[in-house]
Amino acid sequence: MSIGLYGGEWCPHRTVVHMTESKSSARKFRYNSTVGMVIAMVAGIAAGFVGGTSMSQIKFLGDIFFRLIQMGIVPFVMCQIIEAVGSLTKKQLSSVGLKAAAAFLISSLLASAFGMGSALIFKPGAGLSESSLVLNASSDAEAVTTTLADTLTGFFPSNIVSAVATGSMVPCIVFSLFFGIAIILVREARDGAEVSVYAWICDLNEVLLQIIKIVMNVAPIGIFAYVSASIGELGLDVLVPIGKYILVLAGTTAVFTVLWLIVVSAYCKMPMGKLFAKMVPMSVMAAATISSAVTLPLEMEDAKNKIGLKKSIADLVLPLGVPLNSNGSALHMAVTAIFVSQMYDMEFAGPALITVAFIAWMLSLANAVAPGASLISLTMLIPALGLPMEAIAILGGLEYIVAAIRTTLNVNSDVFCALLVAKSEDAIDYDVFNGTGAPTA
Repeated sequence: MSIGLYGGEWCPHRTVVHMTESKSSARKFRYNSTVGMVIAMVAGIAAGFVGGTSMSQIKFLGDIFFRLIQMGIVPFVMCQIIEAVGSLTKKQLSSVGLKAAAAFLISSLLASAFGMGSALIFKPGAGLSESSLVLNASSDAEAVTTTLADTLTGFFPSNIVSAVATGSMVPCIVFSLFFGIAIILVREARDGAEVSVYAWICDLNEVLLQIIKIVMNVAPIGIFAYVSASIGELGLDVLVPIGKYILVLAGTTAVFTVLWLIVVSAYCKMPMGKLFAKMVPMSVMAAATISSAVTLPLEMEDAKNKIGLKKSIADLVLPLGVPLNSNGSALHMAVTAIFVSQMYDMEFAGPALITVAFIAWMLSLANAVAPGASLISLTMLIPALGLPMEAIAILGGLEYIVAAIRTTLNVNSDVFCALLVAKSEDAIDYDVFNGTGAPTA
């Protein structure tokens, strides 16, 4: 029997009651990472506008955070794909893989066309050709030219160690697919006996995931530092003249996401509001970290434990979608191409529009998956369409705002494509989605 002091007298069991109440109170104030990141973003935006360029002094904290996250992302994605592919049979791989590739390519092409059409209708760059922003713009950026043949050749690594070292995600994915397929063939050659290297990769995958989770504990600090510095450096002098471009990009992305949501909800027979609510945390992380690769661990966890994607689909399709399914990037580059052409009175028409949509789509496949990807995209997009390189000086400062918009769609479209594939494979657990069952393989 335990006793405690109550009302000036010793009262039996009182200590136990206090402990129970204390534990209950602690549970009520449990930290919510999604709320923490939202607060960090809002506070960062406010601090950026108030503090201005002085906030750049703390940007190094954000840079450190992103470096810590990125240090394990490439091997994590590789191990994840090897584990997922290695767990399948040849028949399962061909079925799921082909469906995923088709969903990725078609949806990104549609996103590119949708973005281009929206920019043609709303004309975000009209009237800016004589503005001081355009007349005074200059850039030291060097053009990065690319052809279809160069892009496709770049997908295949000549040296996997070099690809990992430079963070070239697509070549790493290709190597991982071959590695996973080789595991399937070796297992079949051994009449189903387990391959020891496969078990080692599964263990390594779990360790890398834990590293990422440890780093994410300081996410709000890194996000606040990066956002406040980015907004402070941007300033109203740049933001006001091209505000229409940002609104058109954000609005077009939102409409495209809603259309995706309607199609997937109808096909998969999921209430649209419920599906949207389950995707909020990953969307917030995507906007906060501006990296689909960084968002991947949470995306996979919620896809399996909240939305009900079977492990066999989520573990393969979602990592593949990181570099290969960039709806947000394709839409962003199409809107940007039309915006720049309007800003410099060099508008495209007729067959040239098909070229714009195709180039935006192709470049989205070669797009980086880490912060800073917008600038990389611009140095490829602008010269490919014969537009002035000075546009990069105007748009370069919008890195965080633009990346937050496009990364959110990149991540959401990965889940949407995975759901389409899962539905065709009868791999959605509706008990998990409805909260009445536990995830299964």
